[in-house]
Amino acid sequence: NMSRLGMLYALEEDEVQKLCKVPSEERYDYMLEEIEEALFGSVRSCELDKAWEGIQYCLGNGVWCEDNSVPTNIIFGGEILTETEDEIITLKSYEDVGEIVAYLRQNPLQELIEKNFWQIQDEDFPYKNDEGLEHTLGWCEGILEFYENALKEKLQVIFTVDF
Repeated sequence: NMSRLGMLYALEEDEVQKLCKVPSEERYDYMLEEIEEALFGSVRSCELDKAWEGIQYCLGNGVWCEDNSVPTNIIFGGEILTETEDEIITLKSYEDVGEIVAYLRQNPLQELIEKNFWQIQDEDFPYKNDEGLEHTLGWCEGILEFYENALKEKLQVIFTVDF
């Protein structure tokens, strides 16, 4: 079951424009065919597995928050490009990427997760156990490096997940 697997992809301006030209309800399929196909497994992709949800809660101090500002736009937040019951794509601008890198250099993600994981308040969050914490910590390891590369290459970033 591939669902609930979050991904980050770093895109060039023309790639973002092409994605935005596609009608909103078709963007997720376009992203899978054009972007995932080309970038998955490269330095311009960052796999979050199912850990994205726990990371997002930890960025909000245990509360779900999807504001388009640092730190809650590191994963989920951002400009919403697609939002259906099944699929989400959000966009972080190059300016956002710079702010995200600065924030993560000051606030290591592992520390934030260790501090906030047990504060997660959602009764429905299924991973609030030792295994879930380990899983979340493991999958957050590549995030800063991914964003640093995006900053260096002057790229924008999308977050994608399907439910």
